Amino acid sequence: MLLLFAIPSYAAWPDKDVTFIVPFPPAGNTDAVARLIATNVSTSIGKQIIVDNRPGAGSMIGSQMVARAKPDGYTFLVGSIANVLNHFFYKKPLYDITSDLIPVSQIINVPNYIVVGDKSEIKSFRDLLIYAKSFPEKTTCATTGVGTSTYLTCEMIKAMAGVSITNVPYKGGAAAMQSAMAGEVTFAIANEALPFIKDGRLTGIAVTIPTRSAFVPNIPAVSEFIPKFDVTSWYGVFAPAGTPKDIVDDLASKIQLTLKQPEVIRKLESLGAVPVGSSPREFARYINLELKKWELVIKPLNVSVD
Repeated sequence: MLLLFAIPSYAAWPDKDVTFIVPFPPAGNTDAVARLIATNVSTSIGKQIIVDNRPGAGSMIGSQMVARAKPDGYTFLVGSIANVLNHFFYKKPLYDITSDLIPVSQIINVPNYIVVGDKSEIKSFRDLLIYAKSFPEKTTCATTGVGTSTYLTCEMIKAMAGVSITNVPYKGGAAAMQSAMAGEVTFAIANEALPFIKDGRLTGIAVTIPTRSAFVPNIPAVSEFIPKFDVTSWYGVFAPAGTPKDIVDDLASKIQLTLKQPEVIRKLESLGAVPVGSSPREFARYINLELKKWELVIKPLNVSVD
């Protein structure tokens, strides 16, 4: 399954403002990262990059807008692992990641955090598993939308730990975390949670990457309780298929330079994110590996959305 790369180019780029579509609501990590990158890349290209939030359907609405946009180098998608997962979760995806979008550059890797409200009786991931086995009808999990990595995390915990949990999709991480803080759900999963954990509004009980995060080494990995568990979330920039190759390469190089700036690195680390900054070809290879990996995980879960 190979992704398509761009065709030869037009003249000078850019000669007007550029748009980054974010397929999630404001106040989440995708939005924060997109605005950080847009601000810095705007300076280097000499034109403003406008961030436009178009949430819905687990990122499919905004992603479809980019897939259908004119491939002239003025509309890009700040996408995520959800763009790969939707390829398998939805019976009829609104676009095809393998043919409708071009990988430009992977921006970051980031874990999902499993969190509970500060007044919750659950204090650890082990407590959560015990609670879910004891009270299956009462155990609920706030996730950031159907087809997202947090939705998948919940479904994987259910399947791999053999517990019953009601997966409650919200419109983005901010809403999911708010539901946990208010005690409306048993726990939440969000990759935006690190600042809330650090200021005490939420209690982190696990991270979903294979090993503990250097940013919060006191929080265990889910794999310490469920062997081989790994959901590593990521964000990256995509272009509509047919976008000229030199525009794609130019934007990728400017994203790479941005991700080497100490202030940008510091801000990303405050979110618990690790900068990547890959080339279009490297990002395409990564996407192909992700497609193969998650197809093997999602199909046996037998979870699909119309």
